[in-house]
Amino acid sequence: MAGSVAPGLPLLSVLLVLAAADPPPAGERSARGQAGGDWRVLPAEVWQSPLYTVTPEGGSTNITCSVHVNGTLLGVHLRQGHLPKTRKVTYYDGASAPTVDERFQGRVLFSGPTDRLTITVRRLRPEDTGTYFCEAIMEEGKGWGAGTTVVVTDTLSPAANACPGTQLADFTFPVALALGCLLVVLGLAATCVLRRRQTGFPLQIRNMCLARDRSMTCVIYEDMSCSRQNTISIPHHNQ
Repeated sequence: MAGSVAPGLPLLSVLLVLAAADPPPAGERSARGQAGGDWRVLPAEVWQSPLYTVTPEGGSTNITCSVHVNGTLLGVHLRQGHLPKTRKVTYYDGASAPTVDERFQGRVLFSGPTDRLTITVRRLRPEDTGTYFCEAIMEEGKGWGAGTTVVVTDTLSPAANACPGTQLADFTFPVALALGCLLVVLGLAATCVLRRRQTGFPLQIRNMCLARDRSMTCVIYEDMSCSRQNTISIPHHNQ
């Protein structure tokens, strides 16, 4: 038997439902005798799959009932609950119209022959969570499958369904764009300040030289150190 669990969904609810269910072993058959009222084992096998499944609300699940009997198979019930107290969900015999409990009206589909019947339950609701058993009805009695545990989870919001990588990209792109704009503004500001200093220094030298006697020599010494600060030297008249 195989089970399927949706990734990222909690497994605790699956374990709780499995612990509550008490099905007979797969393939076990029982029937009440005609006279003595004793229970006896029948030559029949009822296999059921999957063992468990986790499905979001509004989804669907398939339960397959495979029956092998030496006698006559009359039909297959799908029941919900805990043995021996169960509630009927569907009944299918392949000859007459299937019967479906009012809780599942319009939500059940059947496919395949009676001895390999697949029952599809659609538009699942949280109250559909539980264990479902295949019950084979024979002339000699009945047999049970091991059960399928169905857990219906709440519908995930679009934000929760989003890929974490997509969410990270949506967050980092605006931040990178803002940082880029900030760097451009700082670069423009630094360029403006530098050009202003470069254009203002010759004007300052010219005004200083004009204020002095024109006969005086105005010499500019350029500092070749790392700071590269230009200095103005005005010689005295006695030089």
